[in-house]
Amino acid sequence: MNDEDDVTYTRIIGPPGEPDAPPPPERLVHPALVWRPKLGEEQVFPLESRVMRIGRHDDNDIMLAGPTVSARHATVRCETVGVVIEDEGSLNGTFVNGRRVEQQLLEDGDQVQIGPHLLLYVPPASG
Repeated sequence: MNDEDDVTYTRIIGPPGEPDAPPPPERLVHPALVWRPKLGEEQVFPLESRVMRIGRHDDNDIMLAGPTVSARHATVRCETVGVVIEDEGSLNGTFVNGRRVEQQLLEDGDQVQIGPHLLLYVPPASG
């Protein structure tokens, strides 16, 4: 991976209730989930594989800590229709935009909540 690849997944997300900061030129080549635990910090999880697992256990592709996150909480699948998140029978559920879902096609800006973690879905740049 070269330095240019490091900025491939960069997008600046503003705090809740405030407008997003102007993003840099869009170069997102994969859809991504963006986790922002504290103001000014963010972690971007590019959805580079067709299937990615989310959960508390360390063998997941996206590991989220916390007692309300199941060991294998949810799966994200990149399909021809778009990116789909599916709850894997977690005890506390998977939420999209505040609504508990079993399976949901994600759209730009959707907020995915898993336990205490809120992740923002960002699609790849078009064109």
